[in-house]
Amino acid sequence: MTTPDPGERLAGARQAATMPTNEMIFSWIRDLTAYSGRGTQTIDDHRSADYLSAKLRDFGLVDVQVQEAESFHWHATRSELTIGDASIAHSPVVFSFDVNGGNGSFSTGPSGLTAPVVDVGDGQEGDFARVDATGAIVLFNLRFTLPRSVLLAAGDFLYDPHGSVDAAELDTPNPYLSNFDEVLQRVIAAGAVGFIGVLADYFESHDIRPEYTPDITIPGLWVTKSAGARIRGLLASGDSTATLHLEGERKPTPARTVIGYLPGLSDETIMVQSHHDSAWDGGVEDASGTAEVLALAAHFSQSAQSQRPRTLMFVLMDSHWTGYQAHDRFVETFITQPTTARRIVANVTLEHIAKQAEIGPDGQLEVFDRPEYRGVFENVSSDLKAVIERAVAAHGLERTVRLPLDKLGPLLGELPTDADSVYEAGVPVISLISGPMYLYDKADTLDKVYKQDLRPVAEAFADIIGHLAVTPADEIGA
Repeated sequence: MTTPDPGERLAGARQAATMPTNEMIFSWIRDLTAYSGRGTQTIDDHRSADYLSAKLRDFGLVDVQVQEAESFHWHATRSELTIGDASIAHSPVVFSFDVNGGNGSFSTGPSGLTAPVVDVGDGQEGDFARVDATGAIVLFNLRFTLPRSVLLAAGDFLYDPHGSVDAAELDTPNPYLSNFDEVLQRVIAAGAVGFIGVLADYFESHDIRPEYTPDITIPGLWVTKSAGARIRGLLASGDSTATLHLEGERKPTPARTVIGYLPGLSDETIMVQSHHDSAWDGGVEDASGTAEVLALAAHFSQSAQSQRPRTLMFVLMDSHWTGYQAHDRFVETFITQPTTARRIVANVTLEHIAKQAEIGPDGQLEVFDRPEYRGVFENVSSDLKAVIERAVAAHGLERTVRLPLDKLGPLLGELPTDADSVYEAGVPVISLISGPMYLYDKADTLDKVYKQDLRPVAEAFADIIGHLAVTPADEIGA
């Protein structure tokens, strides 16, 4: 009798195993969103890490552990903005007013910071050349710089069987890349004492919490596009002085990475990753990605070790908003200076199973019951590129584009997903992500998850992992 090869054994095990239902996966998302502002957004927060560790143990994973890394929590206890007699609705710019270069309290003082407001529009060099920002509060437009059209144009494959791509939607940007860093450098170099960022490309919300930006040494606030217009009207009428209050503290707190294993026949390991922390409820970012990792862990746990050609490692990170300290520590421990014989040969990352959203005619967020455009970033072999395309089509993942990193790496400067540090360490990656405009906003609630795709996404990536498990390690990367 002929002994089945590892690929045949794995295929048989996959057919026998079941995938959790949409309802089951969604229940895990619901559980996680109950831990609002979880992870490093809450001081010494064990909730999501404890929940996920228990889930992995329930599924039968072994060597379940929580790796800690030193991170921090930023919290404003008071923020106010007035121009003349007018109070302006706003949110503090998280991580701003970093006066101590580290942990500690910050405050504009009991009387706040009063200074003239200088408007620099989009904050280009010429805009600053026309004004004197010394000792001023700078008003500028935050612009998002990565429209969908760029990602679709860079793709080698788009699955859109019903022709749903709408040219009118392609100029919509996601909030990941913006002009903030370059404008902030000009603001500080010009000698400003504070800033007000107008969310000019955003829906009518100031509750945005982008990822960590270091060295914001002055206080800053976000306002909506309509509030920005109001401020500019006040400036035009002669109310050119603002009073800004910002008080709070930055405290050390550990980031927690949850790790669990399904041993295989080899110490060569496939890493399956997402992140469990969130700025708000985080239904999409990233309870949805975390739940996909749980679904895959539950699915593959039904197979015997003898049916897994490679070890599977499930990893759920923290510190996504505070500087990726958890990711850096993980890479050092398991990739660049490994303390285990298990060698990571491939990475699969899943993030953001999201409903599409646009800015409606009234400026409000308009959400649609269809998937947000999504990309699969990858730097794998041509055979595995074809595997990705077949899996996407077989499981009906509409509006999905395959994005080769040899094209996009130079354009973006990094991999714009949670897998960036692993990618930079030289591990081949296959990373699913979408970028709905509400991604960093308080509006990212449970109802934004595109529920009907939860199981299909997991099924597609189970197929991909199955092929990774039997591809020789030196044939995985591009």
